[in-house]
Amino acid sequence: MSSMEVSVNSDLCTGCHLCELVCSTYHFNKSSIKLSRIIVYKDKASAKFTPILCVSCPGMPCAKACPTNAIVKNKQTGMPEVIIEKCSSCGDCVKACPYMAIRFEPSVYAYPLICDLCGGDPQCINVCWPGALTKAMSLSEKFRGAAKARSVIAEIISKYTR
Repeated sequence: MSSMEVSVNSDLCTGCHLCELVCSTYHFNKSSIKLSRIIVYKDKASAKFTPILCVSCPGMPCAKACPTNAIVKNKQTGMPEVIIEKCSSCGDCVKACPYMAIRFEPSVYAYPLICDLCGGDPQCINVCWPGALTKAMSLSEKFRGAAKARSVIAEIISKYTR
């Protein structure tokens, strides 16, 4: 399981769309925003940009909503993965995603596109020159680190409280 995730700082996003273009190029060898697994959203009221990508929600609501069980957790990355052969292209996963992080445009591609961390080396991070997208430790990795720190602290305290 991957111990990293993509951290998003929307305050740094300029809306250049390079992340979307490199994503589609990496996965489809075609530079097209509509084929990207990351979505750069522009808030019309504030004119701010926010990169949106899958955060691999606990419980995977996208997978639970899928009537054909076409979405599974990738063992290597921990990210949801669409099994193309099982996908009915119904779009229920898109409706279930609380972050609107699933791109599905049937006229462009037959099945939903979900961030897969590019197999563990997210290309969007490599091209994000303003630094809006960076590598971060996954939540489970943070919890493991915190648990280890607690046990070390408890051990130190126990030495002085005997």
